Amino acid sequence: MFFISIKYILFFITVVAIFFALPRRFRWMFLLGASYFFYMSWDPKYALLLVTTTTIVYGTGFIMDGRPQGRKKMLAIFSLVANLSILFVFKYYNFFNNSIRDLFEILGMSYNVPSFTLLMPVGISFYTFQALSYTIDVYRGTRPAERNFGKFALYVSFFPVILSGPIERSTTLLPQFYEKTEFNYDRVVSGLLLMAWGFFQKLVIADRLGVYVNLVYGSIGVTYGEFGALKGLPLLVATYFYLFQIFCDFSGYTDIAIGTALVMGYRLLPNFRRPFLAVSIRELWRRWHMSLISWIRDYLYIPLGGSRVSQARWYFNIIFVFTMSGLWHGSQWTFVTWGAMNGIMIAVSGKTQNIRDRAREALFGFMAAIPAGVLFGIGTVMALVAAGGNRVGIAGTGGRIAAGTGFLCFLALGIMKMRGTPYQAFLGKMKRFWMMFATFNLFALGAVFFRAKSMSDAWYILTHFPGTNVLHLFLPTKPLDFMISLMLILFLLIVHNIQEHRGSVRAIIKSKPLLVRWLVYYLMVMSIFAGMRQTGGFEYFRF
Repeated sequence: MFFISIKYILFFITVVAIFFALPRRFRWMFLLGASYFFYMSWDPKYALLLVTTTTIVYGTGFIMDGRPQGRKKMLAIFSLVANLSILFVFKYYNFFNNSIRDLFEILGMSYNVPSFTLLMPVGISFYTFQALSYTIDVYRGTRPAERNFGKFALYVSFFPVILSGPIERSTTLLPQFYEKTEFNYDRVVSGLLLMAWGFFQKLVIADRLGVYVNLVYGSIGVTYGEFGALKGLPLLVATYFYLFQIFCDFSGYTDIAIGTALVMGYRLLPNFRRPFLAVSIRELWRRWHMSLISWIRDYLYIPLGGSRVSQARWYFNIIFVFTMSGLWHGSQWTFVTWGAMNGIMIAVSGKTQNIRDRAREALFGFMAAIPAGVLFGIGTVMALVAAGGNRVGIAGTGGRIAAGTGFLCFLALGIMKMRGTPYQAFLGKMKRFWMMFATFNLFALGAVFFRAKSMSDAWYILTHFPGTNVLHLFLPTKPLDFMISLMLILFLLIVHNIQEHRGSVRAIIKSKPLLVRWLVYYLMVMSIFAGMRQTGGFEYFRF
């Protein structure tokens, strides 16, 4: 039962209606039954694994409470090993087994350990991490052991989060099942608006971008008639599109989950905070998949020593935890490489912070000192280059477009320089934009491995990025579809900018006149239903 299906909408309406109709003392029981029904709609037999994880974690936590530290440690280790073993068998066994087999073949040795044909249970990575955080919290004494098995089972299986998070903490979600929740009109409207925005991100933006991305990444080595195999700009643009696709796909899911819970009165952890506005890789990872990153920080990075260690050890810690986060996402070397790359980039970023700051300040200080006449002169040269084209060695359309764009930019800079203050403000914004642009491109570099089907595909893409073949951008799709995709990305960035500087867009919409509000609602709902007819599943269901 997908979030983005008519079945889920009917399920959601039914659950909410019955939830508020029931007496408060029965609501958690009903939610537990609804959550298992939701999960079993995928594959009933995997509910046994969910029950097993729940029972082991609840039982060890119950026995741990009040025991000596040595006994608590043994029980915590048992819970961790037992549940991670289940995760390993269903998600990672074949990956490691096949990797060992490949290594033996390289060494010319025989290896006869068989692989298993197992379908990975949906959501297993998410509910396993959620359950294990409870075990660790009880062991540390952060919270007492939960006595009510039913409410603990609801915490592990709560249907808005079980498939793809956010990864909730027992210290924040479990206590809410003891709170009294009443129907609140403003809260329900806020939850429904958040759900609508989630549907819009997934069905209108992510799925449209996914068409272009899938065609390009699925056509590595395919010949397009006289054009040959795809290379240059189509590969670069598909990678950029993919970042927005995966964001809108997962952020859309998260918003639907958070909105669903909010309608019923439950508050879930935020998972994204406008990551494409980050000015460093480090900041980006504070804004992206926040529930997973905070889990890794609290239960892996800090126990390893965090940043309170020698510099060499810190490099190891940061690269190791990000490599593990890559492996958590998927049992492929592409994911492991992606995680390690992000860890290395954060380590290098920390090492070079002072040098980069000084270089950036020097560059923008130099730009601030350039006379207006020089800016006009550079713009004139750009104009001549754009007009001359072939005569100055720029034969391609892309080169002419770049030169023409440069002319307009330097003309505008010259005019602003003559006006004084606007030029300084513009340089300040340009400095921040440059930092965001550099961060985005570094993140895109890793995203190639995250999306590619194999290491060889990723290598092909990275080695065929350069190019100015603008017209080839329309080989995978129609020009109109391509332009609509660009406009949707621009719309998303505008929304993020509003959220960053003015707060909640939902609050802004709710403050508008009735006619404006309902026009926005109508347009959003119509676009959602249009997208629902051709949607695919959520990308993060693979993880």
